[in-house]
Amino acid sequence: MATQTTQAAQSKVYKVDGFKDPTLPEERRLALEAGEADVLDMSVEGVLTAARAATGLSDFGPMDFMERLGLLLGEVERDGNLWKAAKKTFVGFCVKAASNRLRNRDYLAANPAVEDIVIDRPIIIVGLPRSGTTHLENLIAADRRLRYLPVYLGSEAVPTPGERAGPDGKDPRWLRSSAHWDRMKANPLMAAMHEHSPDHACGENELQMPDFATYQWEWMAEVPGWRDYYLSHDQTPHYRYGKTMLKAVAHQFPSDRRWIMKGNQHSEQLPALNTVYPDAIFIQTHRDPLALLQSILTMRGLSVLANQKTPDIQAHVTYWVDRIERMLRAYMRDMDVIPADRRIDLMFQDIMADDIGSAQRVLEAAGLPSSPQSIADMQHYMDTHPRGKDGRVVYDLAGDFNLDRAALRERFRFYTDIFPVKLEVAA
Repeated sequence: MATQTTQAAQSKVYKVDGFKDPTLPEERRLALEAGEADVLDMSVEGVLTAARAATGLSDFGPMDFMERLGLLLGEVERDGNLWKAAKKTFVGFCVKAASNRLRNRDYLAANPAVEDIVIDRPIIIVGLPRSGTTHLENLIAADRRLRYLPVYLGSEAVPTPGERAGPDGKDPRWLRSSAHWDRMKANPLMAAMHEHSPDHACGENELQMPDFATYQWEWMAEVPGWRDYYLSHDQTPHYRYGKTMLKAVAHQFPSDRRWIMKGNQHSEQLPALNTVYPDAIFIQTHRDPLALLQSILTMRGLSVLANQKTPDIQAHVTYWVDRIERMLRAYMRDMDVIPADRRIDLMFQDIMADDIGSAQRVLEAAGLPSSPQSIADMQHYMDTHPRGKDGRVVYDLAGDFNLDRAALRERFRFYTDIFPVKLEVAA
């Protein structure tokens, strides 16, 4: 395998050793080369046909998504450095999203009352990937006064027509999500980096996947052309699509509790986000950009090692350094779109120093007074989800990715001079 993971037997410390000299075991390479002869339909119509066959449904609703789907498929198909096995996996992602779109459309047509549901004063966490957003969301979600979007409903917002819970009472969507998590955590490195269990809180940008309009697609393939298209188009309609599907989730599980939500792409989409959720409280998390980068480059880099014939680590690094800079600059450009009384900026180091206190500060800002019960709920979450329970990953920004930390530090001064983040990576 291109990725080698070392583990200290007792302390569960993981290190990826494959970035400097990526190589594939001969058996794996031979299997991938054999797969190059497979026939693979990467057309838009091929994906739509597969989705119709998987669901027995045919109404996709507005067909504007076909342009976006076509751009994604075309860019991945043209990538000559990508193993066909990886292209097949990507087509599978597209078929799942298109299938979900069909199910979503069917559910909305059968349940017009969805549109009448109000998402009242949600608390929305905004922050770049690896900046503590998932931890903060799950911690706040532990307060029983709130509700959140679990991973299994982010993956499949509505049930498959005719599908019912089995004798164990488990939602089939939950069972599929649990099986997916079991496959993911078979690699202990993934379990250490990012929990994705079915009941864990996830970002609501997942609900935009069936509209083929979210930066989530950038985590699934190298698609810089598609990124440029996405950034050049108003995302408000796609945020509305996501909100409609959040209402559909609420329709299935009625509750008067307020929502705690989060999304990493929100940092560069504040105008659209504020338009669609005009009464939300926004919480932006801030972390040392170099700390973000070493984690992102490692996590996303695992796919590069696994999926590219000749892993282009330098292109991967260039892309994500630029991507994080763009997102930070977009946040700084647009942050005043959010009125000061509806925006809180939290430093990552403050969250880590006092998790529960930071979460209680968020609740107070949202008009939910602190209480012994709320603190107890959060303490229970902390006790059952201790930091590093699945191990920790050791990063080497300079050694793994040949980056000049001092130059990076200077490059991101536009951000660190304004927000007092703790500098976690030495220059």
